Amino acid sequence: MRKFKKYLALSIVLFSPVLPLSNGIFSQSVVTAQETSPQEHAMKVVEELQSYFENEALPTKVLTAESPVYFSAATTKVSDTENFNIFYYAENEPYEVNNQELNNKTPIAAFQRAVYEDEAAAQKAVNQVIDNQGEEIDLGYGITGYLTAGMGSTYLNWQEGNWSLAIQAPNQEGVSSPDLAKQIVEYLEEIALPAPEVVGQIKLRMNDSLTYEDNVATWQVGNVVYTVSHADPFTLIEMTGSITNPTEQ
Repeated sequence: MRKFKKYLALSIVLFSPVLPLSNGIFSQSVVTAQETSPQEHAMKVVEELQSYFENEALPTKVLTAESPVYFSAATTKVSDTENFNIFYYAENEPYEVNNQELNNKTPIAAFQRAVYEDEAAAQKAVNQVIDNQGEEIDLGYGITGYLTAGMGSTYLNWQEGNWSLAIQAPNQEGVSSPDLAKQIVEYLEEIALPAPEVVGQIKLRMNDSLTYEDNVATWQVGNVVYTVSHADPFTLIEMTGSITNPTEQ
């Protein structure tokens, strides 16, 4: 069983995508593409978000190969650093953080930190599921997955450290949850996810037309629950890994 780097993890209780941008200052501007490159703009966004929540490590990888090239974000009230939510956007224009126009856009991903009454409540909120039933699938590196089918879908489950991972895929030709699982297992040989103190759960879907709420990583540290969500299943893994292993967009 591999060791994961321990990090003060960030769990997310999925709030509504209606953004209460109440940090006191709203950005009205869209920086023109001639003024900044996608990489420069992404770095600026990451640095600004980190300045708001300076005691937390935040994701740095959000965009996919197919998404628009400009990365931006909107936050809940930045004065609350205990419970907060960040929505991430992929757009064709470089919007400033908390630009009001982002309220009319659709997030590609989100990050949340939520404080619970005690550790037991936080662990319960993660809702970890361990399912070692079904056909055994060799995922490589000594890891075994368990594949079951029902209601038109297949379900593949496996464990890595304190993380439990599950992939739901339509039961149709050309869609292979074992292939995705093997890709994730290989990726995690090189990149460490934040380490849950006791429990962590990753739920992925391989369906078309996914929203940012369909792929979710949730983990617990003390009485805090962190959640990362993304519209793309593999990018969800990359985004979560970028908390402990910062990377460029």
